[in-house]
Amino acid sequence: MTKRMMWENDETAGCELVEFSIENSKIQIDSTVLLLDEKGPMKIHDHLELDESWTTKRIAINSGDGNELKLTSSGEGQWFDQDGKLLDALTGAIDVDISATPLSNSLPINRKSWHEGQTRDFEMVYIAVPSLELRKMKQSYTCLKSSHPRTFRYQSENFESVIEVDNDGFVIHYPGLFTRKY
Repeated sequence: MTKRMMWENDETAGCELVEFSIENSKIQIDSTVLLLDEKGPMKIHDHLELDESWTTKRIAINSGDGNELKLTSSGEGQWFDQDGKLLDALTGAIDVDISATPLSNSLPINRKSWHEGQTRDFEMVYIAVPSLELRKMKQSYTCLKSSHPRTFRYQSENFESVIEVDNDGFVIHYPGLFTRKY
């Protein structure tokens, strides 16, 4: 199965094209983000490899300005840099949250089954773009509506939003930030 999606960045000029595929119980995601910020235009490319349960196993991000990040995960909360060194500060996190894309929201949503009113907390590896700085961050999702479009309240630190996702768990609308165009 292969699926393509495209989001428009509602906060600033930009868009994202995602190619998603499942093959041999492995999920592959390739994404290209075009973004305009205060420093000018940028292009970010990321590649994620997930297992069949939507657990992140590998991620590679190129911020387009020479910064590159490669991480691997045990799938059980241990993260390693490109040299195989354990990143203790990220211990316990299963999912990644890349600041420039709504795709990250699909990871914890699709890793679990949900019923209305259910709240779940997740430890995330937050990746700031374009600096590619890493930190562990707690995030919460509450299922507000379980029929199409599924609706979740997303909370992280001092930020909160209600996002709509399709039946496959991909963001349709993230108010003020992203709107799916295809």
